[in-house]
Amino acid sequence: MTYALIRQLSGDESLLRQRAAIMAYAERNRLTLENEMIEFEQAGRPLKERKAFQDFLHSLNEGDQLVVAELEVLGETMEEGIVVINCMLTHGITLHIVQPSLIVERETGLARILPLIMRLDEQRKTPEKDHRVGRPKGRRSASKFDIYLPQIMAGLKADKSVSALARELGVSRSSLKDYIESRRLKEILDDSWLERAKKNHRMAVAEEPKLACTLNNLE
Repeated sequence: MTYALIRQLSGDESLLRQRAAIMAYAERNRLTLENEMIEFEQAGRPLKERKAFQDFLHSLNEGDQLVVAELEVLGETMEEGIVVINCMLTHGITLHIVQPSLIVERETGLARILPLIMRLDEQRKTPEKDHRVGRPKGRRSASKFDIYLPQIMAGLKADKSVSALARELGVSRSSLKDYIESRRLKEILDDSWLERAKKNHRMAVAEEPKLACTLNNLE
């Protein structure tokens, strides 16, 4: 079954914009939307408090498809995004993200969509009435290394040193080291990081079917 998921992010008009974007995407890609879930939890509510969303996610079956207008509908931080998408891929649910036009499925591999997930932690929106100089605390700006992320993740998984990776990419070792540390890439490769994230966000993975975690699929 193919579902449209819409979440109230910035007022009622955001629901209409999301629905219009999803409908246009479905028409372009010849998808038949069979059901719609609207989540009225406002932006900023942590994943662990979004019970209706978690119940909906766990009601999906292997082979189902989910269409969202943007990744922020699923989660608002990198950790939340990884936890939710990992849950979906683990159970064979295909995700369609309208903006950018991207289909994420089990074979995709998490490393290939990490640049998009990381943007959840970047300064994408300017807070209202915030006159502080610089970006808000906790936000990261985009990096020139984002385009190399799949190669970096594959290299780290193969236990390559930062120096070797820097030579392969033709970049500064110190800058690459800072990028790897700021994005916690080595932690992400460790399954214990994912388990901690699940615990922090209380995003339990359904017992059945029990499938392999796609964090290890970095090719």
